[in-house]
Amino acid sequence: MAAALHARKVAFIGGGAMGEAIIKGITAAGLLPAERVSVGAHRAERAEYLHKTYGVTGLVDNCEAVREADLVILAIKPQMVDTALTPDVAAALKKDATVLSIMGSVTTARVAGLFPGHAVIRTMPNTPLAVGAGMTAIAPGEGVRAEALEDAETIFGSCGEITVIQEKDIEAVTAVSGCGPGYVYILIDALADAGVMAGLPRATAIKLAAQTFAGSGRMVLETGLHPDVLRDQVTSPGGTTIAGIHALENRGVRGAMYDAVQAVLDRSEEIKGNK
Repeated sequence: MAAALHARKVAFIGGGAMGEAIIKGITAAGLLPAERVSVGAHRAERAEYLHKTYGVTGLVDNCEAVREADLVILAIKPQMVDTALTPDVAAALKKDATVLSIMGSVTTARVAGLFPGHAVIRTMPNTPLAVGAGMTAIAPGEGVRAEALEDAETIFGSCGEITVIQEKDIEAVTAVSGCGPGYVYILIDALADAGVMAGLPRATAIKLAAQTFAGSGRMVLETGLHPDVLRDQVTSPGGTTIAGIHALENRGVRGAMYDAVQAVLDRSEEIKGNK
């Protein structure tokens, strides 16, 4: 059983897909009784859904949601910062509450400016969090207590894999794992299309391609072996796999990944107004 949290109450501002995925992880793993989790949702219907589904306290008042919470999770889109994170919400926080953000492109410094006097943890989860297979990078800001960081690790560990990083690396993390599911879905679709071209039914081709990616990733994580070593295990001299790899390398698949990551970094700078 997963370790219990140090926080006696956790509050969410935002109850969308990512917020729900984290709530699901917390409640399914028994990290905290559902009645000690509150969520401020945008609509009453959403608040009621979260209450009925997970037993948490669903509210449409963010100020009420965060009262008495030891850990407040900002599970909103970056463009909602100014409308959702008002001075009234900041004033409703307990003096020693820690603020945890999952918002992309919103720095720890900016969040700290909205919640003066509160320690901030910035995270970058990805969408497979929704099926318990997420990858979350955790960047603790200044003054974060060890217990709060442990809670962040426990919460996101209940939804997948975690790694603790410095905030300066979070844009690179975004380019690899944050945006990575988008790259992988394209590759799955392309491999499935190739299977259809080879004569397979569409549903079969998609299942084969998707499970191949899922299983290969799991092999890397569970064996701890370098991908090159695992690749060699399936690549016989003069065989079929090396022929396929040769075709991929000729088409620049490796260079395409480099370019994809760099494109994300460049676009991120543009969005922040640095270019």
